[in-house]
Amino acid sequence: MTASTGAPQPAASSTGAGRDWGQWIKDHQREVLLAIGAVAVVAAAAWMYVTSEGRKEAFAAQALSKARGDAQAGDIPLTAYDLTQLIDRYSGTKAADEGIVMLAQVRLVQGGAQVDQAVRTLRTFLQSSHPDYAMGSAWALLGSGLEQQHKYRDAAQAYLKAAEVSPYDFLKAQNLLDAGRTLSVAGDSAGARKAYSDVIERFGQLNQSAEARVRLGELGGTEPAPKGQTSSDQKAG
Repeated sequence: MTASTGAPQPAASSTGAGRDWGQWIKDHQREVLLAIGAVAVVAAAAWMYVTSEGRKEAFAAQALSKARGDAQAGDIPLTAYDLTQLIDRYSGTKAADEGIVMLAQVRLVQGGAQVDQAVRTLRTFLQSSHPDYAMGSAWALLGSGLEQQHKYRDAAQAYLKAAEVSPYDFLKAQNLLDAGRTLSVAGDSAGARKAYSDVIERFGQLNQSAEARVRLGELGGTEPAPKGQTSSDQKAG
């Protein structure tokens, strides 16, 4: 008798809990609806943000493509205008970052007071984080701008930084060549020899190594063995 009385208790307890939960929802219907609505609003806002950012990147890429077309056509003023509009309208996009670097390049080509503006822009750009390819291009352009300002030591340091962060070997080698040239002009022969030696040692298989050998010879430097090759192997060859 006792066993039969206790058997149905779990089911009764479960049903009671279900009624209690249902009653709680009824009693707090307004709060529940507000919570559901808040979740829906957040989800909708997130979706709209992602969609908006995607459209922004697409429009920015189109604007950058137009600017590149104008540059290829040789219309420098229109290129500068297009890039300025791109940067103002689509700030924060990848295309806008590329546009900043490209606009600096356009200003360096224009020369004069535009060089000073390009250098200032590049210095500001380099204070924040960007992909390696953008940082490498910006450092190299800064080197070019400083070289036009006859600040050869500063230009060399910018070229060396470009060689450090550039993602491609041929760019690293070219930036080292530029660093060697500006160091030589600045009277730092030891630094120039070091830069040329780095090209030969690290990138001996690239075309830039031939120029590095010539420049190193002019400075009276000793040609190092390419990376992975000993001095005795070089002499034997």
